Amino acid sequence: MMFPIVFLQCASSGFGTQGMLYENQRISLMETGTPATKEGFACAKSYLGLVALGNASMEEAQKQGNIREITSIELETYNFLGIYAKLCTVTKGN
Repeated sequence: MMFPIVFLQCASSGFGTQGMLYENQRISLMETGTPATKEGFACAKSYLGLVALGNASMEEAQKQGNIREITSIELETYNFLGIYAKLCTVTKGN
């Protein structure tokens, strides 16, 4: 009976569709239609759902990409067997 409890504590990106074995997707949150010349990433990671590290904020992605005007925001999610999960915010703009 401990088996379901173990899987409830695993790492997960927390967004979009959830794959217990594997997850790799990109989710669009906002798009203005204006062409972008720059791209910035900001990521947070989780290990076994026990430790979570990082800053996946929109502000951090904007700063990392040296973007003044954001034209789109997307989330990238990755999960492998609930052991390792990553959530990245991707901003594009000029």
